[in-house]
Amino acid sequence: MKYVFALSLLASSLAYGAAPCSPIPVGAQALGYTTEVFYDKPSITEVSTADADTTSRWYPGTFSHTVTANLATRELLLGSSSGLALQLMGEVSSETQNSTQGVLPFLSGATGFYVEFTMRLSSNDPDHHTGLYLLPMEHNLAKTDHLSTDPAGFERWTEIDVSEAGYGPGSLATVINWQGEYPHYTPTIMNNSGHQAALDFTVEHRYGVSYDPATNTLQWYVDDEPTWKIVPPNSLIKDWHYYLVMSASTHGAYVPYEMYISAVTAWAK
Repeated sequence: MKYVFALSLLASSLAYGAAPCSPIPVGAQALGYTTEVFYDKPSITEVSTADADTTSRWYPGTFSHTVTANLATRELLLGSSSGLALQLMGEVSSETQNSTQGVLPFLSGATGFYVEFTMRLSSNDPDHHTGLYLLPMEHNLAKTDHLSTDPAGFERWTEIDVSEAGYGPGSLATVINWQGEYPHYTPTIMNNSGHQAALDFTVEHRYGVSYDPATNTLQWYVDDEPTWKIVPPNSLIKDWHYYLVMSASTHGAYVPYEMYISAVTAWAK
């Protein structure tokens, strides 16, 4: 399995060219992550119209919904001069509906990575619940997110939320350890709630996070400035392979808005 992901990473580097398409972010430089795994300027034409093909960069919805339901949410996505626009309740991910790899490769926790999203919103409202986050492909309908010592059906995975809005004045950084048997999962939540610098979300910002497997450390960044840092206990980041998710949700009032994504990039050694 390790050889498959190594080959996928190499193929991606070749596909996107040897020379980086963007400057190396500070968060990547800090860990010596100088290999650009991918750089993408998302557009509506990059979003799959089949949801299970392996030739797209982005896929509507998530693995937990049917292809029909996911393709219906594709109607909430728009093209714009800023790149890809997600309307309220729009969502895309970089893995297929059946939890396999598309054009953008999975990111190995074992070797570490830096991921960054460039995003702005159409308006500032505390109801806007944006989500820029990472999930392991092992958390899927086949329930492969378990250790050999776990009982049958038991799952455990670590979710990394690069940025969420509406929980405070700025960008909420969160890491969640999940475990249990479907549908009774128990989360252990760690975040920087109450310690966020205020942001104008209508202005484009770059939201990033790095993971160092040598120290099991997550470090968040906003516009190259380090913000929150944690060594999450009992995390399984090193054991899994991650894909990207972008969503424009609500905190309950369903105030309409658009989330504009102009660039997404990932770096490794």
